[in-house]
Amino acid sequence: MELTKQQIKELKDKKYRKLNKLFFVEGEKFCADLLRQNVEILYTITSDKTLMGFPNIVFVSEQTLSSLATTVTNQNILCVCKIKDVEISSIGDSLILDTVQDPGNVGTLIRSALAFNFKDIYLIDCADAYSEKVIRSSAGTVLNARVHIVDFKEFASNLDKIAKNFYVADMFGSSLSQIRLPKNKIAVIIGNEGNGVSDRFLSLAKNRISIPMFNGVESLNAGVAGSIIMQRISEVRNVRS
Repeated sequence: MELTKQQIKELKDKKYRKLNKLFFVEGEKFCADLLRQNVEILYTITSDKTLMGFPNIVFVSEQTLSSLATTVTNQNILCVCKIKDVEISSIGDSLILDTVQDPGNVGTLIRSALAFNFKDIYLIDCADAYSEKVIRSSAGTVLNARVHIVDFKEFASNLDKIAKNFYVADMFGSSLSQIRLPKNKIAVIIGNEGNGVSDRFLSLAKNRISIPMFNGVESLNAGVAGSIIMQRISEVRNVRS
C-alpha cells in the first residue's frame, strides 16, 4: 500500500481515518511508544537521514514534513499506523463516553480510565480517539487502550458483554460516598459537556451517581468529573480486594 502526501494530509480528517482504519502520530516520544506497544506502523516519515529503528522509513524534506504535521513545532518524525480492531467484550470495568465532543476531555478520560483500571473504553458519537489532539491529551495512553468506537445501536445490542451494572454520572444522583458497588464488573457513563448524559443512555442505567461538592459549585468539567468517579470506584475496589 502506497500513501501519497495528500492521503497523509487527509488522515487529519476523522471520516478518512475511519474509512481507512489509519491514523498518524507525531513526535519522537509518541512514535517510540508505538514500538513498545506493538502498534502496527505502516510508514515512518522523517527528514532525519540518521533515523534508525523504525519500520518502512520514508525520507522527505523538512518542508514536506512540516506541511504534514499538525503541530507548530517540527516534530521531525511522523508514523502512519493501523487502527486495531477491538471486539466488543469487556474484560473488566468499563468507561462509556456519550457524545463527549472536546478532544481534551476524551484524552483525559482515556488516560484516567487506564490509570484507575477501567479496562475498556466505549466512545459513542464522540471526538475521534485517534485525532492528534486526543492522542496528545491522553499522553499517548490511547495507543495502549482497549478503545471501542461504536454507534448506539451496536452498543445497546451488546450490553450483556459489557457489564451487569451501569452507572450514570448525574448531578442529582446518589453521592459517590454512599453507593455500594457490586462485585461484578460495572460501567460508568459520562455525558456530553453541555447536555449531560442523553435519554437513550439514561433509559439503560438504573444507577445515578454524583460527586459531593461545596461552595456553590454545581458541576465539573467532564474530564475532571469522570476522573474523580473512576478514582473513587477504583479505590473502593482495591480496599475490598
